Amino acid sequence: MLLINNHKLGINNTNEISAAAAIKEKARTSIIKYVFLVYWLLIFEGALRKWVFPEYQQIIFFLRDPIVLLIYVIALRHRIVTRDGLLTAGLLISFVFMALVFLQIVTVKMNVLTLIYGWRMYFFYLPLVFVIKDTFHQADIFKLFRQTLYISIPISALVYFQFISPRDSYINDAYGTGNAFVVTGTRVRTTGTFTFVIGQFMFTGSILTMMIFCWLHKARYALLSLPWLLLCTGTTLAILLLSGSRTAFFMTGLIVTCTFFGMMMTRDTKLKFTGTLLIVFLLLIATVMFLGPLRDSFDAITTRFDEAKSSEGSVIMRALGPILGFGQHITTSPVIGYGIGFGTGGGSSLATGKAQMVLAEDEWSRIIQEVGPGFGLVYIFYRAIFTFLLFKQAIKSARNDNNILPMMLLGFIGFYIFIGQVTTQGTMQGYCWIFVGLVMAASKPPQRTELIPQKPEIPYPNIVHNNQRLANLKITQATED
Repeated sequence: MLLINNHKLGINNTNEISAAAAIKEKARTSIIKYVFLVYWLLIFEGALRKWVFPEYQQIIFFLRDPIVLLIYVIALRHRIVTRDGLLTAGLLISFVFMALVFLQIVTVKMNVLTLIYGWRMYFFYLPLVFVIKDTFHQADIFKLFRQTLYISIPISALVYFQFISPRDSYINDAYGTGNAFVVTGTRVRTTGTFTFVIGQFMFTGSILTMMIFCWLHKARYALLSLPWLLLCTGTTLAILLLSGSRTAFFMTGLIVTCTFFGMMMTRDTKLKFTGTLLIVFLLLIATVMFLGPLRDSFDAITTRFDEAKSSEGSVIMRALGPILGFGQHITTSPVIGYGIGFGTGGGSSLATGKAQMVLAEDEWSRIIQEVGPGFGLVYIFYRAIFTFLLFKQAIKSARNDNNILPMMLLGFIGFYIFIGQVTTQGTMQGYCWIFVGLVMAASKPPQRTELIPQKPEIPYPNIVHNNQRLANLKITQATED
């Protein structure tokens, strides 16, 4: 009887474990669906803001926030997120900055909404990184890649018509300025579905990374069939070449460099060889497109590079300028800053009634000015350490698992999480933290990435142990008698 009861107990425990695992898996899939929704809003909210509901543009900008908050509630309720030192440090810094917000309310007399908005830009999306890390499996990452590449096809058509259309045409509406920025002359810098060029070059970098990965691992994963992959390759290169953005080409260089570096870190000789040939082939195709059907774009971007170099310096120096120049603000900024968020377009609009850059334009300098040297350096150091650890993990994945996806994604997003305008521009904020989460999810060892909850085996009763308990019970009863 004791053996039977113990066996039933084992079955009950197994059923409870299976039920708990099923509930947690359901929560995980719900989170993934909501992350996808946040991601698609990130890409298409600009179209809603500038073409469909321009009068509600401010409300649409914040549509992602309730969904992100719901993701956090589900993750906390089901204990989805595992402990992580970077998350703990980030939360501690965010709490310290909450105290700074109250201090600035009292001393700086800044608009409370500006300070709340500023705190949101610094920290609200940070926990999403770790939720994505602990919920996304390899299949989820590939699904996001596949859907994004499909979407690039109609967006490429939109970008082409933006490029050939006049600056003041309806298709080139840009929220805030009224007209799109130009490359040179009358050629516009295309914005796609976004309200500003930043969103478009982030989208361009993301699909370029996805497209290269699909080619490198075509035989292994087959994310897209060959006809679709060829079509998406053409549309991706067209979007890049029609961007009119120096930053987009700078980002392309980072992606290609990190892809090549990642391949060299693996033990896969075939990947190194085929990957190098692929990169050369794609560069040749892009050159043919640039000098052939997209010659107008080539002439415009060449002129843009020359004009910008004479007035702003090279694109590399412009990228590294914030690192070299932010130090001057350490000695001139107030101890607790001018107000967190005051240097952003949204924050300045709340404070002054007009969206404008009232502080330094580059990220590090503006952070120092907004929150002061002490708090600012802490936040900058946190992001620098974060970037370093991501790079370290990407190298480990390439060496140990021949997995170059983290390094490729880091080529796309690493520079911007380190020094990009994450706390200034909402689209860059969303892209950076979502893709940092994907870097961390892609870095997980294969057995964790591919983990599928399975029904645990029913444990058989320990006959030896139960026989011993039964004998002890008989001896106890005999003693009592």
